[in-house]
This record gives sequence, structure tokens and C-alpha cells, in this order.
Amino acid sequence: MSYLHCHNCDFSQDDFWSKSYNPIRYLLQWEDYLLGDRLDEQFTDDALFLKERGPLTTREVVAQLLEKTAQTIRGMDYRTLEEFNAKNPERLCPVCGKDELDID
Repeated sequence: MSYLHCHNCDFSQDDFWSKSYNPIRYLLQWEDYLLGDRLDEQFTDDALFLKERGPLTTREVVAQLLEKTAQTIRGMDYRTLEEFNAKNPERLCPVCGKDELDID
């Protein structure tokens, strides 16, 4: 996985996707929560998540993650490293136009 970001502006995107890493694979880990018998109880499994967002039911946690994942999908300029190399061989930032893109 590789994370693309610009050192000149605030452009960044999710790691490049593959069969083993992509939004659908990420969401599958929430299937047991969605189908479990505690959907409307307080979510307690991730203290950092709760600190950032406050007390939520498991249903609301799953709903928020689905919404965030939709935003991630919409915001991907380059889905794979191969697509990035083909569409942007100069490696210019799609936001500021500078050659400050970095792949970690």
C-alpha cells in the first residue's frame, strides 16, 4: 500500500487500492457488527473512535463509516499506482500543480 500526498498543499488520498486493500474489503470487517444482536447498543470497541466522535450506537458507527468510505471512493484521483503512473507521469499535484507529490 502506498499513500499519495503533496508536500506543498493539503492534497492527499487513500492508499492505492488492490484486491487485498480497498474500501469494500475494509467494510467487510463491519459485517458481523451489522448483523449482530448489539446493533442498537452503545459502541465500546474503539476508545479513540469514541473520543473523536462521542458516544454512538453500533448502528451509527457503521453508518458513519459507510458515509466516510463513500467520500473516500469519490475522492480517489488515482486508484492504483499503475493508474497514477499512466495518468500523471510528471507526478504533478492535481491541486496545486507543483511537483511535490510523495508516495509513502
